[in-house]
Amino acid sequence: MQDVGRLVVVSNRLPDIALPTSGEDKRNQPVGGLVSAVRAALEERGGLWFGWSGATTERRLAGEPTLTNSGAINVGSLNLTADEVNLFYSAFANRTLWPLLHAFPNFVQLRHDAYRGYRRVNHRFARGLFPLLRGGDVVWIQDYHLIPLGHELREMGWQDRIGFFLHTPFPAAEVFSILPWAKRLLNDLIAYDLVGFHTQRYAHNFLDTLQVEIGGRVEPGVFHGPNKSVRAGVYPIGTDPAQFQRWARDSDDTGGLGFLQRLLPRRTTERKKVILGVDRLDYSKGIPQRLRTFEALLDRYPAIRGKVTMIQVSAPSRSRVPEYVQERERVDRLVGRINGRFAEADWVPVHYLYRSYSQEELAHFFREADVCLVTPLRDGMNLIAKEFVASQGPDPGVLVLSRFCGAADTMQDALIVNPYDTEGTAEALRTALSMPLQERRERWNALNGHVQTNTAKVWADTFLADLTMRDAPQLAGSAASGPSS
Repeated sequence: MQDVGRLVVVSNRLPDIALPTSGEDKRNQPVGGLVSAVRAALEERGGLWFGWSGATTERRLAGEPTLTNSGAINVGSLNLTADEVNLFYSAFANRTLWPLLHAFPNFVQLRHDAYRGYRRVNHRFARGLFPLLRGGDVVWIQDYHLIPLGHELREMGWQDRIGFFLHTPFPAAEVFSILPWAKRLLNDLIAYDLVGFHTQRYAHNFLDTLQVEIGGRVEPGVFHGPNKSVRAGVYPIGTDPAQFQRWARDSDDTGGLGFLQRLLPRRTTERKKVILGVDRLDYSKGIPQRLRTFEALLDRYPAIRGKVTMIQVSAPSRSRVPEYVQERERVDRLVGRINGRFAEADWVPVHYLYRSYSQEELAHFFREADVCLVTPLRDGMNLIAKEFVASQGPDPGVLVLSRFCGAADTMQDALIVNPYDTEGTAEALRTALSMPLQERRERWNALNGHVQTNTAKVWADTFLADLTMRDAPQLAGSAASGPSS
């Protein structure tokens, strides 16, 4: 990577590990791939992490950002008012952009007051960040909450490099165009030097939408608009496989039954097979469809009853948003129905755990599971699939993976399924449960090769290398394809 100025990362919410006030215990907790990759890049280059503190204050107390130090990283934290959080985060980010970007138009709420609040908060971010920037800094903005931020910084006079990474899918042009503000947000995205996506499909949709809404022409990896050009590249995020392998190996040393097996009542000494699902509780994750698939499996193959249990871990998410309340109720009803239909005195078909677990705990779960069911209806990447693979041992489990998540592009040695197809996915589950060891090892070796090569660090390094290219030649990451002009 070239020797350039500081790295400045901007995210909607600062993670606990970046907040000096969070205490040593929280800063030492396991973190996700994005956070660990960004932290490593900041520590390597020196820099600033800027974002919302997570605190909600009265308007008169919101004030200017606070600049502190967390080890090698400077941290700029901004407080938001309750009004700002409601409009910017809850209403526009979660109920407009999230469903739109995941192509769930029936969930999209269009509120002009929420859009105005979204832009006001992005302006506040820019106003707080701009005085902290130094000439030569490289600014890297994360995700859909902050789409207008690059444009706001340009309006204030910032001329150095700004990159943007979208961690969600980008939908087809006809879906994105549902937004009354589609053209405005696309012009915001043109303010960046480089926009990154997880897959070619998302990048292609972005370039196509620019052409439909704004005009101009597209060549591989670049959109040329009437007044400005922007590069688009493909950078599939990874995880930290070495860390997951270390955690998972620890679970081998505990002796006896692991956590998942201890959870299950036993009527014989025979080990029960476990199908594991791990998700945030979100309508994009396809948890109801997954439960119906397991129900279909039990219906169709009575012989497996009592021998296989599904464990679904659902981390609470956006619990005050009506769509998420409804999703939780839907899942609760399905779990109750399946257990009511099939449970026996010493066997419960579905164990539903509505709580969060640390990544270290999840690594143990992954190691023990016979099948990991990763079947979102739509997902930007889905690191659970990669974490599961990284956690496997000599007797690896089987990954059943939705074709509609970004991970499926590079993990074709999983059993790829259509989560809307209940019967087809049930058959894939049966195949996974009966797969011989030799085939499981062959599939795992192929999947693990990708996971070990395409890590979170490689993702960050490749994006930043492309962003800091002087003359922006061919991208090191995959150049996005687009429609011909």
